[in-house]
Amino acid sequence: CSSELSSGINAEYGDDELLLKGFREILQNYIGRYNSAVLASRQTSSQSYTDYISSWIYWTPREESSGYNLDLSLLLCLYEIVHLNRSFTTVLTQTMSASTSHITNDDTGDKTEEHHSNLLSSFLTFTSLIFSDLKDNLTAAQLCFDILLCISEDHYANAFMHDENQVFHVFIYRTKLRHRKETGKEVSAMSLAYTLLDLMSEFLMTNLVKKFPFELYTKCYRVLHRLLCYQKKCRVRLSYPWTTLWNSIINAVKWSLKLEDPEMINNYIQVGRIFNMFVMYGDTFLPSPGSYDELYYELLRQHSVFDTLNEKAVSYSNKGVQYKEPCRELLANLHNIRAIVNHFSPKIEAWSTANKISTPAPEEVMDIVRCNYDTLTLKLQDGLDHYERYSETAREQQFLTSLVRMICKEKRETTDLQIDSAVYRKFANIGQ
Repeated sequence: CSSELSSGINAEYGDDELLLKGFREILQNYIGRYNSAVLASRQTSSQSYTDYISSWIYWTPREESSGYNLDLSLLLCLYEIVHLNRSFTTVLTQTMSASTSHITNDDTGDKTEEHHSNLLSSFLTFTSLIFSDLKDNLTAAQLCFDILLCISEDHYANAFMHDENQVFHVFIYRTKLRHRKETGKEVSAMSLAYTLLDLMSEFLMTNLVKKFPFELYTKCYRVLHRLLCYQKKCRVRLSYPWTTLWNSIINAVKWSLKLEDPEMINNYIQVGRIFNMFVMYGDTFLPSPGSYDELYYELLRQHSVFDTLNEKAVSYSNKGVQYKEPCRELLANLHNIRAIVNHFSPKIEAWSTANKISTPAPEEVMDIVRCNYDTLTLKLQDGLDHYERYSETAREQQFLTSLVRMICKEKRETTDLQIDSAVYRKFANIGQ
């Protein structure tokens, strides 16, 4: 059923620019209305601390709420077109005329701004709203990630997203957490690659729940890896606060390790590949040499997470034949991180002893790192900047087939099929 829909959409739209633009207008209108409705609703409601704790502990996916008219059929069509018709990428990124947007900030109040946008920037806002309520939007979140995977491996889309001259004001919804109250903030004009990194970092931080959505986390890491591969290949130095992303990834790993689930090995393999990209190729895309110092500092500061991950890889390899090869790959990905920790930790301890300081300050640690780069030995790993292009696995095909059947069933139940016979005959004769 899903494959029939896919071929139908591909044949229908093909390279017809007028049809593609028409579909873009439909999506832009729907996504814009959805974003406005959800943001307006959330501004008038607040979650109590008890509700927050309850949702944090008891995470149970359920059917998507129809309160904000979440149309999965349109989202599915967008996925199919982006996946099968890469010509749509140019339409997706086309900048439209200036529009007026309404932004609410908890500190400064309401503010109306006029700025340019495109379907991709609106989709990133839409996706942030979906991610912020994952328990109600699990199916939509999976579709959003699959769309982002297709976009992030498209060369034209990457070139556009990383173009410093193409900047947009994109509102990313930020879930209320115990350590922050605001649900959003006025955003400066940024490249869409910057915004997408922010979106991935936000997802990693705000979905650490007991029933861990490890498949979505794997997709998130795959999106990040594709962005890094493009930045390395094209030597794009994005001025992004990378420390935020590194901490989001490490904290996600720290949380998931508590769950004792060997099925999350693929998550950890992706994490290892991402950090090895920074360690081995960071000189091609990190904004400054100081970024390397900050990277090594974070790896040293949270080395216990990687130590535990290494222990888990060893123990999981004994749980069954199916885990041996993934665990071997994971251990190989952790080699350089452990080499960094084992190289610098004794030097930091020696410096602390000599200066009679129990805990060196971050700048002092980074000074030690800078002075000892030359004696560090790392292992070059093949294929870090390569990935398999997105394709539907058997599991994803099953998911899409079930989704199409569910959408068809709902449309039959909610659509009035009473058709005037005269109108039917009029349209039936078209083309004859």
